[in-house]
Amino acid sequence: MTTATVRAPAAATADKRRRPQRNDGVLAWLWYGVSAGLLAVILGLAVVAIALPRLAGAVPLTVLSPSMEPSLPPGTMLVVRPLTEAEMHTIRIGDVISYQPNPLDPTLITHRVVGITSVQNGSFIFTVQGDANAQPDPPVRSLQVRAKLWYSIPGLGWVNNLVNAQGNRAWIIPTTAGLLFAYAGYTVTAAAVTTIKGRQQDKNAVGEDAARAARLR
Repeated sequence: MTTATVRAPAAATADKRRRPQRNDGVLAWLWYGVSAGLLAVILGLAVVAIALPRLAGAVPLTVLSPSMEPSLPPGTMLVVRPLTEAEMHTIRIGDVISYQPNPLDPTLITHRVVGITSVQNGSFIFTVQGDANAQPDPPVRSLQVRAKLWYSIPGLGWVNNLVNAQGNRAWIIPTTAGLLFAYAGYTVTAAAVTTIKGRQQDKNAVGEDAARAARLR
C-alpha cells in the first residue's frame, strides 16, 4: 500500500511534466502547417502569375479601369495569349480580347466580343464592349487585335505593376525568391528540431520515471 501511495504522485507529476511539452509540440506543428500552406499558396501564385505565362508565351496585363466590372474589376491581372492574323477565326462571341485602338499608341483595351462580322478578304470586324459600358466600342478590325484572354487573377494586377515598374524587376523577383527559399528551409529545419527535441524529452522523462521507480523499490 505504501509503494502504491508514493508512485501515484510521481506518475501524476510525470504526466504534468509531459503534457505541456506535447501541447507545445502540437502548436508548433500547427504553426508549421499553416506556414507551409501559406508558402504553397505564394509559390502557386508565382507559378500562375510568372512562370506559366512565360513558358506559354503569354503576357500579363493589369485592369486599370472599371469598364469590365464586375467580372474583371480594376487590379485584376489578365494573362493574355498573343494572336496572329491567321488565328482570328478562333475568336468567339463572349471571348475577351485585347486590341490596340491607335497604331501609334501601344496602350491596349481589353473588352468582350459581342459581335463578329466576316469581311470578303478573309478578315473580321469585331464588335466589343466593356461589361459595365452601355455602348460598344468603335468597330475593331483584325489587324488591331493583339491577344485573347487566357485566365485572370483578381487583385494581383497591382503586384504585377509594382514588379514590372522601371528598375524594380531586376531586384524584386530574385529577392522574393531568395526569401521564400530561406523561409522554406527555416520551416523544415525548425520542424525537424522540434521533433528531435520532443523525442529526447520523452526519453529523458522515461529515464527519470524508471530511476524514480528504482529508488522507491
